[in-house]
Amino acid sequence: MKFIALLMMLMMATTVGAQDLSYPELHVTPRASKRIKMEIRDEASYAWKSHLPIQISAATTLVAALQIQGDTKEDQDMIPTIAMGVSAAWIGATAWAALSYRPYRAAYLRLKKMKRKTKRDRLVFERMAEEEINSLRSIGTKLKWLSVVTNLAMAGSLVSANPNETDDQKTANNIAGLAGLMAFAPLFFDYRWERVADEQEKYKKKIYAPVAWAPILMDPSGMNKATGMNLLWRF
Repeated sequence: MKFIALLMMLMMATTVGAQDLSYPELHVTPRASKRIKMEIRDEASYAWKSHLPIQISAATTLVAALQIQGDTKEDQDMIPTIAMGVSAAWIGATAWAALSYRPYRAAYLRLKKMKRKTKRDRLVFERMAEEEINSLRSIGTKLKWLSVVTNLAMAGSLVSANPNETDDQKTANNIAGLAGLMAFAPLFFDYRWERVADEQEKYKKKIYAPVAWAPILMDPSGMNKATGMNLLWRF
């Protein structure tokens, strides 16, 4: 009887624990909604720093385009103008984002309107908060790669358009080559949006470790009819 009672208690504990862990959004610390509120305080202070790698890459492309403007190969005189337009667009867009774009505040205002009375409401609320965090990570990743592709393409085009005959042209060619290297700079610096999403995922995974479970231990040989309990820890 004692064995049966112990077994039932273990089964109930396992069931309750499984149900509890089936909603990790409600048990992670800090919750996704709390993390969004935390990021609002520092959002403006790190905005310029987040966009700086893209701005440096675009500025180098802009200097290279200005250096070669009016001194290109035949039928390629529009390439410096296009490169200047692309680099200026990146600088302008990132400057606007640093000054005005506050996605965590916008996400908080959207989430604030949602109900949070029942457990189901809170679960939906936290999952929507996670979606906001993950969406920003996706935006940051796409911006980095789009910057790399466009600035690298412009640097390559400037090199191909350069006659590379005079000393000034050779200098312009070197600057264009530097612009090509600097195009990869954003890949070495994660956006704050990316780091926040990655950290939140790590916090969420930690609630599963360690997980204890107690299976019934059977004799595989069949020689012994006795059974026992086995306690395992999984990390």
